[in-house]
Amino acid sequence: MDSSRSAQRAIIQFLRAEGEHASQIYRRMKEVYGEQCLARCTIFRWCQRYEAGRINIKDLPCPGQVHAVINSATISGVWLIRQNRRINTSEIAVELSISKGIVHHIIHKNLGYGKVCAQWVPKHLSENQKTARMGVCLTQQFLH
Repeated sequence: MDSSRSAQRAIIQFLRAEGEHASQIYRRMKEVYGEQCLARCTIFRWCQRYEAGRINIKDLPCPGQVHAVINSATISGVWLIRQNRRINTSEIAVELSISKGIVHHIIHKNLGYGKVCAQWVPKHLSENQKTARMGVCLTQQFLH
């Protein structure tokens, strides 16, 4: 049995259209879905929405920051850290007219950089850097 939220909302919508009361809908859904059933207050809230004329069972988009801000143009704009390793997120945010949180997300998640001694550095070494580091370690091992 599909216990997804949208499936349960569709059932709520159907039963409400048949004239079932919210408490009866909750009891019936609790019998079928058990622990995966929506909360009682959620079922009552969706019943009110359907009574008010709502027909869509999917969530409406929430107000707030648009997710389209993180795109290739803003990611390439954040590459300012390559030119100035000591630049901070506030300065980048002002430069690109985006929030500090988005800048922080791009730097850490998309670019893979972190702040060390007030400079932005890659979190992971490149293959050349790994090979060079291994060579230094091997020469140190032979010296001892």
